[in-house]
Amino acid sequence: MRSVGIGLASGVSAAEVLAAVDAVLPDPAGPVALATLDSRVREPGLVDAAGRRGWPLTGHPAEVLAGVRVPAPSGAVARRVGTPSVAEAAALLTGGVLEVGKTVHGRVTVAVARLPDPAHPAAEPPGGTVTPHDAPHPVGLRLAGRRVVVVGGGAAAHRGAAGLLAAGAQVAVVSPDVTPALESAAAAGRLTWCARPYAAGDLTGAWFALAATGDPDVDAAVLADADRERVFCARTDGSPAASAELPVTGRAGDLVVAVHGADDQRAAAGLRDGVLAGLADGTLAVRRREHGRGSVVLVGGGPGDPGLITVRGRQALATADVVVADHLGPQPLLASLPPEVQIIDASKLPRGRSMAQETINDLLVNHARAGRRVVRLKGGDPFVFGRGYEELQACTAAGIPVEVVPGITSAVAVPALAGIPVTHRGLTHEFVVVSGHLPPGHPQSLVDWAALGRLRGTLVVLMGVDTAPAIATALIGHGRAPDTPVAVVTDGSTPTQRALRTTLADLPATLTQHGVRPPAVWVVGEVAHLTSAGRGRVAACR
Repeated sequence: MRSVGIGLASGVSAAEVLAAVDAVLPDPAGPVALATLDSRVREPGLVDAAGRRGWPLTGHPAEVLAGVRVPAPSGAVARRVGTPSVAEAAALLTGGVLEVGKTVHGRVTVAVARLPDPAHPAAEPPGGTVTPHDAPHPVGLRLAGRRVVVVGGGAAAHRGAAGLLAAGAQVAVVSPDVTPALESAAAAGRLTWCARPYAAGDLTGAWFALAATGDPDVDAAVLADADRERVFCARTDGSPAASAELPVTGRAGDLVVAVHGADDQRAAAGLRDGVLAGLADGTLAVRRREHGRGSVVLVGGGPGDPGLITVRGRQALATADVVVADHLGPQPLLASLPPEVQIIDASKLPRGRSMAQETINDLLVNHARAGRRVVRLKGGDPFVFGRGYEELQACTAAGIPVEVVPGITSAVAVPALAGIPVTHRGLTHEFVVVSGHLPPGHPQSLVDWAALGRLRGTLVVLMGVDTAPAIATALIGHGRAPDTPVAVVTDGSTPTQRALRTTLADLPATLTQHGVRPPAVWVVGEVAHLTSAGRGRVAACR
């Protein structure tokens, strides 16, 4: 028997519920019981879905579900419904083992637990196993909401911080200088940056520390302080003196695969990739790394969620020697790369630090000429305002083999994740994607704003936060109605995603009132009205 916990939005159909359950159920033919929050147990779509399959359906009070220990509690869910978990807690309430952690399918969240079979009790685990004295003991740290200190601001610190942020840790970076991506994360409030050298006392209150300066003396001092404070500390230089060792890691949904490789991190990474592949296709064959002459792969990483990169893009990363990455690419994937993979931060911060495109082109060509396999990891699609074709031209002119891996463009994906289609039958037969990095009237702008003002369909604006007031004024001046619906989606596909509804005339005030900062995508047109029937995260701003 399997218990399937369900969390859902109001108005979800039976087809949506069944599609979500079928996508994760290990044995669709086996006996199943559904469980959810008592306030949702009478949802017509849920009741209909249970009736179609003959599955029993039970509702539980929020205070009961709140008492169930789950692997992925959510403060936001607790504030909204009174329990930090619905799907996982409901699945585990009657006992059993969680087989599938909470998984979101559209407007339905599901989790699956296998209930114990009294006729076949689990066998006792064998005892007496002895491990080598110096082998690390693998353990998973639940760092969500806990203070973690990263000492250093370079590529190694960036890699480590990316993984820690993905785990929900409260990360403090101590370094006089940091990479542009770390600076961007600090400016956005995702981590704290102490812009100075490391000092005694910096580890006070920390649960975990990472020494990543590359300076043996400083890293040794961090480790010594950590030992005195009884704080586990890892060093990115692989020092055996460290009290903790960072494994190579990867994710398959909510499952984290970690492999300790001792002195052979490449072998550990190969095993990690094999497990992830086996989880994806039902086998457990380890994928082997292929070596060849230097080449470049231009990879579109999608809107930011590491689960939305294409399979081919993930495969390219798994065989990379060098990764030249933008800050809008899927950052958690960088933490899964083995230490010997060189990560080069090529971020271009809005109105801030930026690596010149000519420098990026030279990096791709020079590393490929040295026989390395180079992955250029971008956000979205490399050929949609990503300057990917310029990089292809530079590599082709230098005789470097180039492969292009398309990505899911944020122009379509981010609105979709907020429940906003860019086209909808009866509303629009067209949509236009435009770069807003230059305002109307700028001498270098190539956009025909007058034509866009006469457009009846959907307009999607990328890189247009700072220029939004000027763009809105131009569109209205060229014929677009001031009350045209607008939806603004920030931090699309990430845990901090939010969507705001307004009108073209009220757009500037809305952005100011809500402190909207890049990255953000905004959608103009009647489809923005459809957000009222989309996800509950969409907030009204009128």
